[in-house]
Amino acid sequence: MERLTPIGISVVLSLLVASNTFAEVPRMPTAIAVPPSDKAPLSSATRPGTEYSDLNHYGYVEQEYYLQGVAPAITAAGKTLLEAPYTTRILVRKPADPARFNGTVVIEPFSWFGERGAGWILTRDYLLRRGYAYVGYTLNVNKPAVDPKFISETPAAEAEQIAQYGRIVNFEFMRRFDFARYAPLGTYYDPAHFTRGEAPDPFAPQSQGIGAQLALLLKTKGTQSPLAGLDVQRVYVNSWAVTAQVWMDYLDQGRHQQWRMPDETPLIDAYMTGRMAYGEVGGDVIRVPRQMPEGVPFVTVFSQSELMHDVIEGIPLPPDTDTPQLRYYEVTGMPHLRLADLGTEHTERLAADIGKGDDPRCRTLYDEPVERVVSALLDGMDQWVRDGKPMPNAPRVVRDGKAAARAPATGNLQGGVRPPWIQVPSATYLTDQETGCGLIYDTKVPYSKEVLGQRYGNFNRYAQKFEDAKAVSIKEGYLLPEDAAGLHPIATPQDF
Repeated sequence: MERLTPIGISVVLSLLVASNTFAEVPRMPTAIAVPPSDKAPLSSATRPGTEYSDLNHYGYVEQEYYLQGVAPAITAAGKTLLEAPYTTRILVRKPADPARFNGTVVIEPFSWFGERGAGWILTRDYLLRRGYAYVGYTLNVNKPAVDPKFISETPAAEAEQIAQYGRIVNFEFMRRFDFARYAPLGTYYDPAHFTRGEAPDPFAPQSQGIGAQLALLLKTKGTQSPLAGLDVQRVYVNSWAVTAQVWMDYLDQGRHQQWRMPDETPLIDAYMTGRMAYGEVGGDVIRVPRQMPEGVPFVTVFSQSELMHDVIEGIPLPPDTDTPQLRYYEVTGMPHLRLADLGTEHTERLAADIGKGDDPRCRTLYDEPVERVVSALLDGMDQWVRDGKPMPNAPRVVRDGKAAARAPATGNLQGGVRPPWIQVPSATYLTDQETGCGLIYDTKVPYSKEVLGQRYGNFNRYAQKFEDAKAVSIKEGYLLPEDAAGLHPIATPQDF
């Protein structure tokens, strides 16, 4: 080979410097196994409740670790003010047999309400069937003097929120649950220097750095990883409800481009966020990050509640594109919260609790199995990453000014992703913005026996149409064939 001249060496060095100008490797954190306790950890899939799964049946193990490191404290505007140490925790679920692992880890920050793993609840059966690893992690703070999670327009409203949720947020909740286990946890927080909009920022300032460092640790093959022995190829974000804002900030501020693996490949290979109207808790109201990730998907899933928020506020959704890889899904018949979505010690008020029990529009919650839709979307995102097969494009819900158009024949929204229970409805699915029920849950009005009879004749005909609708959803990419058998008609023979 010819030797490079001094000029040639200079050019090569310049190119190397230029290629690394905006890319940096985050600090590597440390994972330390949490000492055993006499109870299962918070958010454990082994405890009866909304997050339970039969891990043994699928050959999975669950392990909890402290995650320790030094991470930047970043404002909502994207400015790093300082770097500080932190100790948080991660909850790992992985195949006991490395041969069962499919190469992909899904990471999810737990909600600050009851440490709920919403993404796990919505996709757990799919993840376990397909051999994914899952890592949930805590993004929380010690209880501040004035907790920005509860800042409201009036002192009465703030007191009401604190009374309802105050016991299931922050590290105090975790320490009350198991003091010895969670006493060491701590992340930096300073409401005087970190604001969002006109109020203190409710999000932990180190959230972005913790997420990046966790991805680095999981993708770095070595004995220090909690996934040691597994051949990790990909890391996907699956972040729902309020924590989705963390990952919107991460993308919007260009962290995807800034923080990289040592070989300059992405830390994160796909982003799915859901059930969060970005900016609703303060800050910029945007729907697409100003610095979209290059070459990896960004997918957002709106329930009826989020899409109705944007309709009423007149916020347009962006068009789907393949370059950059962007998808928005407005899922009709999907509530903001279901009974199946609650975290540890998390309860919500029902209509009867607030004097709305006699209102026919408030009496019936809808708890339809939307995890079937979400699992299909996650599978579609995975195929986009692995095989380059673009995810399906869904129509937007039809707008009528600052209202969502409803079909006169059914009372349900037009357009959007239409699960079988919307294609073949047995109820009108509403949102709290429309009913004023005052619930975090959304409600529906079931069709009367007379209406069901007029639409379908009898239960058998209704059930057949529901089966036909399942076939449509499979073809569209919003239902996996292996989930179809477990998806049953919403109405029952007794309703007819």
